[in-house]
Amino acid sequence: MQVSAIKNLSILLPAILLLTFSLFAAPAPMEVIEVPIAAGPCQPTWHSLGDNFKCPAWWRQAKIGVWLHWGPQSVGEDGDWYAKWIYMPGYAWGPYTGVYQDHLKRYGHSSAFGYKDMLPLWQAEKWDPEKLMALYHRAGARYVIGQGMHHDNFDLWNSKYQPWNAVKIGPHRDILGGWKAAADHQGMRFGIAFHGDYSLWWYQPAFLSDLDGPLQGVLYDGAQDYTGRKTWWKDLGLDLKDLYGIDLKDEVTLPATWTNGLTAWRMNDPLAHGIPDGDLQKHRDFAVWYATKWTHRVIDAIDQFSPDFIYFDGGGSYPFCGRFTGKGLRADATPRVIAHLYNTSMARHGGRLEAMAFTKGDEDRRAIAVNVESHVPDAIKRDQPWQTENGLGEWFYKRGTFYDSGMVVHELLEAIARDGNYAINIPLTPAGELDPGGKKTLEDMGDWMAVNQEGIYDSSAWDVWGEGKVVMAGGNLGPEQAKTPYTVRDLRFTTKDGAVYAWLMAWPADGKVVIHSLASGAGTVSGVTLLGATAAVAWQQTTNGLELTLPKNPPCQFAWGLKVTGQNLKAVSIH
Repeated sequence: MQVSAIKNLSILLPAILLLTFSLFAAPAPMEVIEVPIAAGPCQPTWHSLGDNFKCPAWWRQAKIGVWLHWGPQSVGEDGDWYAKWIYMPGYAWGPYTGVYQDHLKRYGHSSAFGYKDMLPLWQAEKWDPEKLMALYHRAGARYVIGQGMHHDNFDLWNSKYQPWNAVKIGPHRDILGGWKAAADHQGMRFGIAFHGDYSLWWYQPAFLSDLDGPLQGVLYDGAQDYTGRKTWWKDLGLDLKDLYGIDLKDEVTLPATWTNGLTAWRMNDPLAHGIPDGDLQKHRDFAVWYATKWTHRVIDAIDQFSPDFIYFDGGGSYPFCGRFTGKGLRADATPRVIAHLYNTSMARHGGRLEAMAFTKGDEDRRAIAVNVESHVPDAIKRDQPWQTENGLGEWFYKRGTFYDSGMVVHELLEAIARDGNYAINIPLTPAGELDPGGKKTLEDMGDWMAVNQEGIYDSSAWDVWGEGKVVMAGGNLGPEQAKTPYTVRDLRFTTKDGAVYAWLMAWPADGKVVIHSLASGAGTVSGVTLLGATAAVAWQQTTNGLELTLPKNPPCQFAWGLKVTGQNLKAVSIH
């Protein structure tokens, strides 16, 4: 998962560059990854996937998901990308500049106690997937996204192709298997997220050293020579190459304008570490080996769990596209594993595709759904299935996370009003529990959904996404988003079965509301009800708008749904 809103520009810029590239140049050929896939109509090409993909009906019906962004990096209790920041005393992004020092104080220097040594500390001793899934279901979620592997390259299932996994190390449990069984029990759709492609280059700081101080020049654990040394991980038959990859310093060219040395240059950009876009030049054999292994791992998880969807991270790119977060190799690994998923799904469902794939970049938007991280589109988006995904605070658990239930409901409405789905991550502690604030947020969501669900599930965007000028700021959910100054003029809309649902983002002190988009000329209104209320709503349709007087007592918290019925309800233009 990308880290925080501070890098929104760095996330968006590569996507813009990718679009520019696609407009002016044909993509380079892809390396064929020689891993067999299930037989079926889908071939491992974007075009073939586009010819065969059709969004399954369950996706629009579901509308709300929960992101299970949990794994061994939560042990640090320092937020996202812990496995990288412990090797970066300098150049870490703003909120993460203290992670190196925190790790040093708690566990020791990363030359002696690196990320590999954190893995056995993750015990998940209080994790109860059945209890958590029941809470997620009551909160309104109808699908969950289980973390399969993050950028730390550690598999959270009984992986056949990655010996660094949660069954062999740490909790000694099949985490994905536990989530899957609990989701099935609740009747929820289950998906798996794969972020491990980053690890082709992401761990490069583990091969470096401190830039100054008493341990300057002492190599971190990824670069240590363990020949003849007894270690816990060698006793388990493990190889560090399978976790950290290899040192790619031979791929790095030091710019003539850089005067701080090679180590600092390799640290200075956490999204590159000096590795250029395109295929690796001196270690291309390693890149092919890594992409092949990754492909085996993803197909293994698909075969073990039959997920309803799979998910890939990336800043405007997709795994092994050859650029930005997919740098190192341009290969057909991503369309290959998606083709395997689609073919196996069609085989199980009599030729009907019930599965989906999500990326943040593609070469044929007909082929997949798209993730929109930590913000909502500016307008209604109907060109492909999509979801806004966001986290309360950090994606991995951080001590002192800020909780506010209202901002979650408001962002949910911002997304659904634009024709998307919404997935929220409420981070679990290392032990596998929710903070009291996280539990309260889910309970509040459940109370809200109990009143308002008819205007959410299986709904679509209306003619306009809303009224008013206030929109929640992008970025991970925190105090800024909680303080979004919504007023009674700020409305969001959904529609289902001919009815329009107008969502009030703030409750009017005087009980008066005007929906300008439903003024005379917008069709004939025949009735208005306030979801969850027993008292009637007084209304009249005028040239100014649909003018309402609400009952005295609001039926729920955070946002309020007005169901408007009538004939041919079409939004009129607001000037």
